[in-house]
Amino acid sequence: MNHLRWKSRVGQGYAPSPLSFTIPHMSHPLNLQDVVTITKEAGQILLEKFEQDIDIDLKTPDDVVTEADHAAERFLKEKLLTLFPGSGFHGEESGQDLGSNGYTWVVDPLDGTHNYSEGIPLWGCSVGLLDSEMKPVLGVLDFPTVKKTQWAEAGGGAFLDGKPIHVSTDPLIPTSVIGVQSKIRLEKFPGHVEYASRYHSARSLGSIAYHGYLVSTGRMRGSADLKVRLHDIVAVTVIVQEAGGWVSDLDGMPIFPLQREFPYYVDAPVPFFAGDPVTGPDLLKALFPDGTPDGTFGE
Repeated sequence: MNHLRWKSRVGQGYAPSPLSFTIPHMSHPLNLQDVVTITKEAGQILLEKFEQDIDIDLKTPDDVVTEADHAAERFLKEKLLTLFPGSGFHGEESGQDLGSNGYTWVVDPLDGTHNYSEGIPLWGCSVGLLDSEMKPVLGVLDFPTVKKTQWAEAGGGAFLDGKPIHVSTDPLIPTSVIGVQSKIRLEKFPGHVEYASRYHSARSLGSIAYHGYLVSTGRMRGSADLKVRLHDIVAVTVIVQEAGGWVSDLDGMPIFPLQREFPYYVDAPVPFFAGDPVTGPDLLKALFPDGTPDGTFGE
């Protein structure tokens, strides 16, 4: 019998977590710890309402929103725009304010809303920052139910509760966990789900932020989604990349810097893959040998 040992990639070979992020438009550095604190406070708003009697509505026939989403986003918008005056704000629930300095907060106040609404404790709060070139430069993910918080800034490494993290680049094996999306809206069932299930161990956890958390710490070896939104992936992207990972669309091309004008991304789907730079490209090709599937995207 082969015995497998999980190798933690937390705390291997990085400097201590940085706590300041220099913004050219500001007279003082943006304190990353302030962003972490604000994100965790929003997470506590969500946690206080979790498994309580709250209002749940349908945005579309298969997309829910709760009063907790709205409360957390209002809090984040107020606090982040006060922290960084002149910045824009792109939120899942409140839409888009472009701001005046070229930087934009991109926020999913509750990633995994369906899980949350059903009492499933896999959800999180996602806060990212895009620079004037439309590149992610800062990201924070908070998961209150498991008491885990991740953060990263471009060029500064990625951290989980203050300890450095890194993706795994070990060879893929049959028990390697591969993330796939929760809902699929294609006439023909996509081959990537079949491949991930047949040759590895497919998982669909209902939160792209949680998938990103697992990829960046080496627990999940890749995550593919046919249709996410911009607010789902800005924080995830900088954290995965700073953990040594690789992020692309389903054709293997970079997602960032964004190639269209910002308003396009309010409702536009963004095919997404996150993995490591060693095994990720071959895994992506195996999952999507013909690139992004034709047809109606799923999420």
